[in-house]
Amino acid sequence: MTTVKVTDLAHQEAAKMLSIINSELPGLIGKLNGHGQQLSEPNNWDGPLAQQFRGQVWPQAKGDLDKMKASLEHLQQQVQKILTNISQAGGA
Repeated sequence: MTTVKVTDLAHQEAAKMLSIINSELPGLIGKLNGHGQQLSEPNNWDGPLAQQFRGQVWPQAKGDLDKMKASLEHLQQQVQKILTNISQAGGA
């Protein structure tokens, strides 16, 4: 039989992580996307560096932010499982 150790600290840290994933990070990613979109508008910023930003930098960054959002959704599911397992093991 496998021994499971669960402390109140483990439960608290998992809950804090889930809170950040659920409340803070999606908003920050959304803000970054919004700022990037505004910088991509030629009416707001234009010139050689702006064109490079629109054509190369922002598409890559936006793709990375989208991947980060998907990874956070996966992490959210995993942390929720951790909290469930802690509770079932008799933790907080």
